[in-house]
Order: sequence, then C-alpha cells, then structure tokens
Amino acid sequence: MFYITIRDSLYFSYAGRVSAEFGILNVSLSGGGMSEEPLAASREIHEVSIKGRDQPYFQGIEKDPLRFNVSFAFQERFNTQKLREVARWLTEHDYYQPLFFTNDLGVEPEKIYYALVVDEPALVHNSLQHGYITLTFRCDSPYAYSPRILSKKYDWTDQSFTNRMNHFSNHMHERTAVDPAGHLVLNPSKTTWANIPSGTRWTDL
Repeated sequence: MFYITIRDSLYFSYAGRVSAEFGILNVSLSGGGMSEEPLAASREIHEVSIKGRDQPYFQGIEKDPLRFNVSFAFQERFNTQKLREVARWLTEHDYYQPLFFTNDLGVEPEKIYYALVVDEPALVHNSLQHGYITLTFRCDSPYAYSPRILSKKYDWTDQSFTNRMNHFSNHMHERTAVDPAGHLVLNPSKTTWANIPSGTRWTDL
C-alpha cells in the first residue's frame, strides 16, 4: 500500500534537499476544510470487442504511474534569485528523484516517491513578492516505496568445525534404525497408523 497524506505535511524533501532550505512549505488550497489526497493510481481496462458479442473479452488491467498536484508557499517575500534556485531545484532534473513529505524535519519518511515535475508549474503571487507555487509530480510507477530498513549489526567469527561421524551405528534411535548398509531408515517394528485396528478410540491407545 502506497498511501500517505500529503496536504497535512508541512515540509517535504526532493532530490536530497529539504523545503526549509528554500523557506517554502507544503500547503493545501482546498476549501471547505477538507483535503483531497491521491488514493491510488488510475487504471485502464484492456478489452477486445468482436462483432456479434455485446460483452467484450477482458484482457487485463494496466496501471498508470502515480501523479498528484501540490502547492508550495513561500514563508517570506521572494526575489528573482530565490525563484531561480527553487525552479532549478524542482524542475531541472533529467531523471526521477526521491520525494517525501513529513511534519518533522530530519524524521525518516514513511513512504518515498520517485518523481519528476511535469506539465506547467505556475507561480501565483500578489505582485508584492508573496505567493505560492503549484505543480504536478509524476512518479516512476503506480506505487511509493518504503525507506531502507537496517537491522542490528552482528559480529560473526568463522570457526572451523570437523564432523567425524560418518555412520549411524552409535547413539540412541527414536523410531529409526540402521540398515545393513549403514543408512538411517524408519524402524519397521514401530507401530504406525496402518497397524491400528479400525474403530480404535484415543482412550485405547
């Protein structure tokens, strides 16, 4: 399951840099106090229709890569240099970059997207150098990824071991025996389920 809330996350990280470096926050612009989230990637049904048959033949389902819209607001007044830095950071990549959202800086993310900015990013402002950016991220797959999970490190020391036992003639056997060739086999004298008469109750055993 790839779902993770985006609208209620203040911060985000993209291409190895956090939004706080640029003084911008992840914001929600939806009205009514409700936020719309990407729940799942879109899917397309592949079917084949033939003449004389009303019901098409089902061929399979194809999932589209996940994509979602976000809005990033400047905490303070921006200038031309700041806009250029943010634009390069978000839009000048030749391949998918790691993206995750969080409410705490430095906290490990729950899910990581690998995404690129597509379509036409827009700057919405009041002509007084206050505003926000709207853009669309398109991921490399219909899913997000879990972060790397590292286990505790265990020190391992190699020690040589020689097993000098090469037959089963010694020691005790439980329901096993050694045949003339020295191989371990089931003991034929032991009682099996096939030897128990039909109708025997558990209390009779």
